[in-house]
Amino acid sequence: MNVPKLHPTGLHPNSLSALVLDFMTSNRLSLLGLAAAADVVAADCRNNEWVLTHVKPASLNDAQWAAFLEETQATEDACKAAMAAFESNGSMEALCAQFLDVASRLNERILPPK
Repeated sequence: MNVPKLHPTGLHPNSLSALVLDFMTSNRLSLLGLAAAADVVAADCRNNEWVLTHVKPASLNDAQWAAFLEETQATEDACKAAMAAFESNGSMEALCAQFLDVASRLNERILPPK
């Protein structure tokens, strides 16, 4: 079996958390940018735990899995687009707003409504 080389943090190298952590270390983010990026990492870690403990054992049907995976991909794409836009001379404010939106999307999936 071909096991991928893990990120230094122990994460899969293509996981959203690993990509955001690498982005955090390779760009000159403000404190607000670092905090927003950390929110994404924390939300992604909570989301991954929720998937392992609740989603996978839930026996979703094909349509439910497809919807779940589509939502997951859209969230990851939004995060990757925010990082790419920032690296192309985007604003810190736009990056933070998009990171906060991504963290919110991830959190909304797993946290009970208030």
